[in-house]
Amino acid sequence: MKIRSRYIRYGLMTIILAQVIYLALGLGARSFEAYCPFGGMESLWGLFTAGEFSCALGPLNLSLLISLIVLVALSKKSFCGWACPIGFLGELLGRLGGKIWKKRPRISAKMNFRLKLIRYAVLVVALYFTYKTGELILRGYDPFYIIFSGFGHGSAGVISVIVTVAIAIGAFIIPMMFCRYLCPLGAVFDPFSRIGLIKVTRDESSCTSCGNCDDACPHDIPVMTLEKIRHRDCTNCLECVDACPERDTLQVRVEL
Repeated sequence: MKIRSRYIRYGLMTIILAQVIYLALGLGARSFEAYCPFGGMESLWGLFTAGEFSCALGPLNLSLLISLIVLVALSKKSFCGWACPIGFLGELLGRLGGKIWKKRPRISAKMNFRLKLIRYAVLVVALYFTYKTGELILRGYDPFYIIFSGFGHGSAGVISVIVTVAIAIGAFIIPMMFCRYLCPLGAVFDPFSRIGLIKVTRDESSCTSCGNCDDACPHDIPVMTLEKIRHRDCTNCLECVDACPERDTLQVRVEL
């Protein structure tokens, strides 16, 4: 019997989510913030100009960022599809939305592309104000920090509540909404993801163009029309591979 990749992914991400919750409860040696890779981006300016990390950030944040960039260059955004707690929660909400709302609206390819530009704006704004003030400006709007800190120090009160609820509702309506349109770390990963060596490939000779792979992709990537999935948003989640009815038509390979 074939084991679906989703079961392995969800098992792994459940373990990671439990570890983050453990740290968020103050039971570990480090704060959960120490394991946020975007903190590595937020600390760069301070390191270059003053030789010190901003706020609660430290060497681990920068090490994680560098390690993940290398991982993305090797295996696309596999961190997002196999490890990110916020991506996991967003995916679960999206699946729940799909079961409850069978005919939810589908974003057109053109609008989907345009909305993705927002994450670059979020990246620029977050880094600009963090570098200018020396404070972690994104804290009050970052679902990772808001959720696991329990709206703690650095949150923006009612605004943080509104942002969190809006992101949750958005994920319910549009699968992976935060990851698609708002995640600044995703914007950092984009150019490296395009060159990711480990990717899904499609055998055109055995493909029946059934469309199952397109329907299964949580990021609406047109898998059925591509020979090699170089798309910047691909997380190698393998949902398309599991959905394909033809043996070995979609495979994970090391390809340039």
